[in-house]
Amino acid sequence: MPVTAKALIEQDGEKYIAKVADISLNGAHLQTASSLKKENPIKLQLIFDELTPPIHMMAKIVYHNGEDYGVECQEIDIDSMLQLRSILTLYNNDPETIHQESQALWERNTQDSE
Repeated sequence: MPVTAKALIEQDGEKYIAKVADISLNGAHLQTASSLKKENPIKLQLIFDELTPPIHMMAKIVYHNGEDYGVECQEIDIDSMLQLRSILTLYNNDPETIHQESQALWERNTQDSE
């Protein structure tokens, strides 16, 4: 879902800034001129505005073409997941789908950490 946000990316101790072109419960489409390594995980912070708490997640790069990167959420804390779900619900007219997808994401994350 298209949004207006920026992303702070940390990879291998280096920090980068990106534009968030699109976001879902499973990941995001980022745009940056920075050279990210597809094989290394990233720490991602999504910032929407000063009043909205940022969303933190660990992600892996699953797509790269020029300045476009597709990232998939690998790990997210409960507060960030709830914040992401709230933002997507505001932008989407189908809250039931958002609820089902967020439940599946949370179950996947809790199983991976066991």
